[in-house]
Amino acid sequence: MPKPTPQVPAKPNSLKTLQAKSNPPRAGRDGRSSQGGLRKPGPQARARAKVRDENEEPAEVVVEEQKDDEDKQEEKADEEEKKEDEQPAPEPEPAPADDEAKAKAKKKAKQHPQKTINKLWKNYDPVYLGRVTKILPESVPESTTPKSRPQKSQNASESYKEARARCERDVQRIITECRAQNQKYTDVHFDIERDLKVNENNDCLVGLAGSGEGYDPEDVKRVPDIFDNPTFYSEGAGFDDIMQGGIGDCWMMSAFSVLTCNEDLIRKVCVIQDQEVGVYGFVFFRDGEWHQTIIDDKLYLSKSSFEEGIDTTLWTWGKEQEKKYNELFQRGSKALYFAKCRDDNETWVPLLEKALAKAHGGYDALSGGQTGEALEDLTGGVTTELYTTNILNKNKFWTNELRKIGRDFMFDATDAVYREWRGWSSFEMFDRLRDKIKKGVYSRHAYAVLDTYEGYGEKLVKVRNPWGQSEWQGPWSDGSAEWTAEWLQRLDHKFGDDGIFWMSYNDFLKTYKHLNRTRIFDDSWYTAQKWATVQVPFSTVDYQQTKFQIDVPEDTETVIVLSQLDTRYFQGLEGRYDYVLQFRVAEADKEDEYLVRSKSNYELDRSTNVEINLRKGKYTVLIKIEAEDRGRPNPAEVVEQNLPHRRTKVTTIGRLYDLAHQKGLPETEEEAQPPVEATQDAATDTETQTTDASTSAVEASTNSDTPATTPDASTTTAPAPVPVADTPASGSNDDDDSDDEDEKDPWNASCVVGLRVYSKLPELAVRVILPPKPKIEEPVKPSIDRDDITKAPQVEAEQTEKEGRKEAKDKQVEKDDEKKGEEGGGKEKKAEYDGVMGKPKAGALPTRGRVEQVTKARGKEQEMDDDDEEDEESDE
Repeated sequence: MPKPTPQVPAKPNSLKTLQAKSNPPRAGRDGRSSQGGLRKPGPQARARAKVRDENEEPAEVVVEEQKDDEDKQEEKADEEEKKEDEQPAPEPEPAPADDEAKAKAKKKAKQHPQKTINKLWKNYDPVYLGRVTKILPESVPESTTPKSRPQKSQNASESYKEARARCERDVQRIITECRAQNQKYTDVHFDIERDLKVNENNDCLVGLAGSGEGYDPEDVKRVPDIFDNPTFYSEGAGFDDIMQGGIGDCWMMSAFSVLTCNEDLIRKVCVIQDQEVGVYGFVFFRDGEWHQTIIDDKLYLSKSSFEEGIDTTLWTWGKEQEKKYNELFQRGSKALYFAKCRDDNETWVPLLEKALAKAHGGYDALSGGQTGEALEDLTGGVTTELYTTNILNKNKFWTNELRKIGRDFMFDATDAVYREWRGWSSFEMFDRLRDKIKKGVYSRHAYAVLDTYEGYGEKLVKVRNPWGQSEWQGPWSDGSAEWTAEWLQRLDHKFGDDGIFWMSYNDFLKTYKHLNRTRIFDDSWYTAQKWATVQVPFSTVDYQQTKFQIDVPEDTETVIVLSQLDTRYFQGLEGRYDYVLQFRVAEADKEDEYLVRSKSNYELDRSTNVEINLRKGKYTVLIKIEAEDRGRPNPAEVVEQNLPHRRTKVTTIGRLYDLAHQKGLPETEEEAQPPVEATQDAATDTETQTTDASTSAVEASTNSDTPATTPDASTTTAPAPVPVADTPASGSNDDDDSDDEDEKDPWNASCVVGLRVYSKLPELAVRVILPPKPKIEEPVKPSIDRDDITKAPQVEAEQTEKEGRKEAKDKQVEKDDEKKGEEGGGKEKKAEYDGVMGKPKAGALPTRGRVEQVTKARGKEQEMDDDDEEDEESDE
C-alpha cells in the first residue's frame, strides 16, 4: 500500500488562506472556533496554550509518528477483511417475539381456508373411544355381578312373566327364612333406618352428585308401628288415594294416578307381599327388560319419636303430652315424610314409591322427570310426546286416541309452553302464568288424565292433580253453572277439593299444551331388540354408519322405538353428555328414500318412536345422535371423589351402571377387536369430518350378525375391547402425558342405543349392521360427497402424474450420485446409499441394522414427497 503524502502548510496566498480570510471562523467555547481556527484569546486561554506548548514535541516528530500509526491501522484493516472473507456469514439474530408472531400470522393467512376448517374439526377428535363399561372391580366374582341376557324375538309379555316368577320365588324364600327365625325382614341393601340413625352419609337419600341433601326426615318406623290397621289396598287402588310428599316426584305420582285407571296394571307391578313378615315384591320395566325389586316395610317419618327427640319435645310439649305428640307425628299417613295415601291405613303408595327409590339407587333419583317415562317403567309401554297445537284433526284425535284411555293408551298432561320451563323471564310471562294459576291449573306441573265422556252434546275430560288439591276453576269446575243433578249422576262426581275435576275437551286442549301418550301392549304383541355402542361425533350433519336392519316375514303393523340407557338408574355416573336421538326407516335397497322419520322431542329424550305398517321385506333404520356437553364430571372423577368415604353408595350405583352397560358390550372376541384405522398422515389429509371417520371406526354392538375383521398390526393399535373408555383413538399416544391433552378438553361422546320393534309377528327379527372395515394398505384420500364417482378419472390422472415425477426424481438422484463418483469420493457415498436402499454391497450391515436404515431412508423420501405435495397445493 503506498505511503500517504505529508501534509504541507498552505501558502499565504493559497486558496485555503483566501477562504479563511473571507470567511472568518465562528468562535466556540473557551475561545476555539467551531472549525478549528483561532481568534484573540483571553487570559485563561493564553495560560492553557502556554502549558500545552511546553508539553508538545517538535512538529517533525509528530508527523513521522502519525505516518507510522496510519500504516499500522491500514495493515490491521486488511487482515480483518481477509478473516471475514474466510469465515462463514454470521447467522441472523433471532427475530423478536412480535416478528415471529407476524411471520406465523402471515404464513397462516396464506393457508388454504379448507385446511383451516379441517383443522378446526380435528380439534374435536376424541382422545379415547367408547364409554366406561364397568365400575365394580375386576375381582368381584361373576356370580355377584348382575347379568343382562341377550334379547331374542319373543312375546312382549315373556320378559315380564320371567321377572314375576323370579320375584315370587325370592319373596317366598325370604318369608320362609324369616318365619323360621321368628324375625321380620330387613333389607340390608336398602336399610333406611340404619342409614338415617347410624350412617352419616345418608346414602338412601343423597346421590353421588350431592342431589337430595335437602331431605331431612327425622325418624324411621315399620308399617305396623305407624298404622293402626295397615292394609296394602283398601277397596282397590284408587286415583284419589295418592298424595305427594316431600320430594319433587309429581311426575311419578301422576303416573300412579293414571295407572289406577286399570287395576290390572297396578297388580302387574305389585307382585307379592307379606305384611306380617314385612316384605314386598315389585317388578319394573327398564331398558327393554323387566327387573324385580324387593323391599322391607320401613318408612321415613317427618318428626322424630318422643323418646329420641326428648330434648326438644319436652321443652315444647312436656311429658304429659307424649300421647298427643305421638298421635299427631307418629301415627297414620300424615306422619310420613314422602308420598302417602289419603286413607290413614292404606300403604301401597309409600311402599311403591320406596321400591322405585331402591330400584334407582335412592330417593334423590326420583326428583324431577316426565310422567310418560314413569308410565313406561310401570307398564312396559311406549310413550309418544304430543303438542296440542300440532294436532291436525282434533276430532280424529278424540275418537281414535283420547277415548281409548285405560285400554290401548294412557295420557298425562302438562300446562307448559316450552320457554316457560326455563322460568319467568319477563313480567308479561309472570302475568300470564298468574292468570293460569287463578284458574287452578299450575304451569310446569304434571296432571293425570283419568277418563273421557261424550254425550248430550258434550265432550268432557276428567283430570287429577297429584297434590290431591287445587283444581280447575273454569267451566265444569266444582260448583260451576254447568252442573246439574243429572250431570252429577251421569259422571258420578262429587264436589270437594280433592284434586279431581272435569273440563270440556276444547278447554283441555287450550289449557294443556304438552301431552304424553303411552301405548299399552297386551299378549298379542311380540318384541325384538338389539343394542349397540356408537361413538357420537361433534358434527351432526349425517347419520351414523352403524345401522339396524328389520326383517319382516309378512305384512304387519309395527311400533319402532330407538332408546338410550336410562341414566336415572345411575345418577352421578351418567358422564358429561346428554344425547338426542333421531332415526328414519327405509327399504334396505333404497336408503335415500325414507318411509318415515321419528319426531324431535322437546321433553322426552330417553327414546323416540314411530308407528308404521310394514310390508314383507327388509328395512334399514338409519340413526342420528346429537350430543350436548353438560359439563358434568366423568365416572372416573365421581368414583375417585366418593369411594374413600361412600363405598357402599358407589357399589350400589356401580352395580346398576354395570348392569345397564352390558347391553353395549360385544359378545364375541371378533366384535371386541378395534377396526382398521388409517395412519396419522391420512387423518390429517382427509377432507371428510374426522369425527365421522372415528365413528365408523369404533362402533361395536351386541348381537351383531356382521363379523369383525382382524386388524392388520401394521396399521392399527394393539387390540383392545371397544367400547371400553380407555381405548385410545386413532393417532393418540398412551405414553404421552403432555399438558396439551389436558388443555384441549377433547370431545369423547359415546352412547349405548337400542332398537326395539313391537309387532304381531313372532318371526320378525332385528340385527345390527356394522360399517365395513377394509384393510387400508396406504393412505387414501376419501371424497366428501357420495356422487364423487365422476371425479375418478381426474384422480387417476393426478396419481399417474405424481408417480412420474417420483420416478424422474429417482433417476436424477442416481445421475447426481454417478457424477459425484466420477469426480472422486462419490463411489463410497453411492455404495452406502445403495446398501441402505436394499442393494447388496460388501460389508453390509446385519439384517436388523439394515432394516432400521431402510426405514429411516424411506421416511426421508416420504417427507420429500409431502413437501412436494405442499408446494403443489400452494401453487394451486
